[in-house]
Amino acid sequence: MSSDKLHIGFLLTGLDGGGAERTMLNLAAALIARGHRADLVIPRFAGDYQAAISGGMRVWRARIPGTDRKLLRAVERSGVQMEAMTVNPFGVARSWLALGRKGLDLPVRRRLRVYAYATMIARYVREVRTQVLVSALPGADAAAVCAAELTGRAIPVVVTVHNVPEDYYAPEWLAASRTLYPLADAVVAVSRGVAESVQQSLAVDAKRVRTIHNPIPADSIRRLAQDAVTHPWFADGEPPVVLSVGREAPSKDYPTLVEAFGLARREVDSRLVILGRLSAPYRARLKSLARGFGVEGDLGFVDFDENPCRYMKRAGLLALSSRSEGLPTVILEALACGTPVVSTDAPCGPREILGGWGELPPVGDAPALARALVATLRGERPTEEALRARAADFSPEKAADAYVALFEELAR
Repeated sequence: MSSDKLHIGFLLTGLDGGGAERTMLNLAAALIARGHRADLVIPRFAGDYQAAISGGMRVWRARIPGTDRKLLRAVERSGVQMEAMTVNPFGVARSWLALGRKGLDLPVRRRLRVYAYATMIARYVREVRTQVLVSALPGADAAAVCAAELTGRAIPVVVTVHNVPEDYYAPEWLAASRTLYPLADAVVAVSRGVAESVQQSLAVDAKRVRTIHNPIPADSIRRLAQDAVTHPWFADGEPPVVLSVGREAPSKDYPTLVEAFGLARREVDSRLVILGRLSAPYRARLKSLARGFGVEGDLGFVDFDENPCRYMKRAGLLALSSRSEGLPTVILEALACGTPVVSTDAPCGPREILGGWGELPPVGDAPALARALVATLRGERPTEEALRARAADFSPEKAADAYVALFEELAR
């Protein structure tokens, strides 16, 4: 495998609006910019990401019900080449029997879905002759390892871990990962803390674990940050906005953020906006909590937006109240926008990014988080230039260098 002829298959289960999906698409774009070939192999062509799919990418999707036709047409209009693959039930049955004989441990409720995806990947490998597979998130990781078994380990498989497994994986997936991940040719962890967890909780040999930080295309982010924002709270002359970006999950600990904002609001005129797909009951719960602090009118919500950077650019700061993280993409995006960040000192990623570049109050400590919000809003923070310079340490070029080196090492 020579560095000027790389052909990589990226495996995702969907295009949902998570950091792992965006990271893989950013990496693929960086490799394509270098002249490498990158395919996206995906069973469920649906989700939030559209613009993040690079024009030089080739997409292999399953021809199944549930395809997002609107998304499909939009991506095709952008010039992305699409290939539809039929999932043969008899092929899936043969894969089931073959993998069952190997004794691979998979969650019963997910087995059919994983085996179907693995069958699709195996067919892709045989037809396209790609040189390496890179997967993200448990479902795709499991399918990648199974596909490697189906093809006789014809090509190396690299699985990527974006969060601490024992904190983020369901018990059934955690048990399966202890069987499957050691079978991968390499496991990429997005932070040093995640790498340690992979070795300890998944029993992966340290020689197979590599730490490669998430790539952040700073130039693209700064262009995206110039897009207009219609929300009135982000207009010039309005009180500064404390912005948080993420999904609805216990690990994000939004109740602690609302409590901290309620305390900080007593000292600094400001507003809190949470951007992401939060259910109506969860929003009502947070509103009720804010009412107890007298700040219900200063708490707002924005639905998921593929371009959160335009909000980050206009925010007073980005706040994370997480109990656990891998390497939060939103922190890096905010830094690239020159926006200060306050994050809980959650394992594992925030300190690796923000040590010396932002406040890191303890996890679950609302008063400490409030003090950090107040200090940052009052100007106790690095300059925009310093924040952007820190974001440059996580450039796509550096990530691409590390991945290419890994691929060449696996080939040898």
